[in-house]
Amino acid sequence: MKKLIASVLALGMLNGCALIDAYLMTKFDPNEYGLITTIRAEAQQFKSECNDNTVSKTNAIKIANDTRTFELYSENIPRNENGQRASKLLNELAQGLSQRYQAGPVSPVFCKLKFESIENSATVMQHTLGNRPR
Repeated sequence: MKKLIASVLALGMLNGCALIDAYLMTKFDPNEYGLITTIRAEAQQFKSECNDNTVSKTNAIKIANDTRTFELYSENIPRNENGQRASKLLNELAQGLSQRYQAGPVSPVFCKLKFESIENSATVMQHTLGNRPR
C-alpha cells in the first residue's frame, strides 16, 4: 500500500513539474516572429544585390539596424534566455558585416556568404519561435 501511495505521489509531482515547466515557457510572440521573418526576407533579397558595392553597403547597414532592433526586443521578454542569446549572436554577425563595409569595399563572394549566414540563422530562429506554444 505504501508503494502505491508513493507511486501516485511521484506521478502527481512529475505531472505538476511538467505543468509548471509548460507555464514558465516563453509563449509565442507575433512581434518577435515578425521581426525575424523580416530579417530573413531581407537577407534573402540582399544577398542577390552583392555585386553593387554601394547598394550592398546600404543593405548591410539596414540589416545591422534590424538585427539590433530584434536583439533589443528579445532581451525584455521574460523567460527568453535562449532567444536573447540567439538574437545577440545574430546581431553580432550583422554588425560584423556592416563594420567590414565601413573599412572599405567588400568582395561580392564575402557579401553573399555573410548574408546567407544571416539568412540561415534567421531561418533556424524563425522555426524555433514558430514552435512556441500559443
